[in-house]
Amino acid sequence: MMSFAERYLNRSLLLEICPALAFFAVNFGWGLMAATAAVMVTSVIVVGIGVMLDRKVPVLAVVTLALVLLLGGASLVFNEEIFIKIKPTVGNCLFAAALGIGLLFRPSFLVQMLGQHVQLTEAGWRVLTLCWIGLALGLAGLNEVVWRTMETDHWVIFRTALTPFAILGYILITRLLAEYYWLEETAEDGGSEDLR
Repeated sequence: MMSFAERYLNRSLLLEICPALAFFAVNFGWGLMAATAAVMVTSVIVVGIGVMLDRKVPVLAVVTLALVLLLGGASLVFNEEIFIKIKPTVGNCLFAAALGIGLLFRPSFLVQMLGQHVQLTEAGWRVLTLCWIGLALGLAGLNEVVWRTMETDHWVIFRTALTPFAILGYILITRLLAEYYWLEETAEDGGSEDLR
C-alpha cells in the first residue's frame, strides 16, 4: 500500500520547488534581475527533465513555463520588476480560470489531471475543483498584497517560502475531500486505502 508521503511527496514536488529555490538563492547573491534569468533557465530545465522522465508533455508545466518566460523576459527586456512580481498573480488567476472553464467539460480538467490517482464521485470532483479555484485565487490575492506592501527581498522570501506550502495546500485539500467523496466501488476493492 502506498503511503501519503510516497504518493504525493515525490520527485514532481521536488521539481516544482527547484525554480523557487534558484530564484531565492540568486536574488540574494546577484539581485532580482539575475534571479529572474535563473528562474527562467531552471524552469526550462525542470520541464525538460519532467518530459524525459514521464515521456509526456505536462500541459500545466508547459503553460507555467510559457508564463515564466513571457513575464520574466519582459522584466529583463524592460528592466522592470513588476512583470516578475505579478507572475504568481497572473499564473494563479489563469489556473483558477482554466479550472472553472474545465467544469464545463466531461471529464473536467481536474479529472483529466488527477483521475489516475484519485477516484471521486461527480460531486466530489466539483467540490474539489471549486476548492482548488478558491485556493488559487487566494494565493493570487496574497501575492498582490505582499509585493505591493513589502520590499523586494521580503517578497522573494515570501514567494520561496510559499511555494511548498501552496503545493501542500492543494495536496491536503485533495486528501481531505478524497476521504469524504471517495467512490464507493473503489472503496470496496481497497482503492480508498491508497490515500491513507
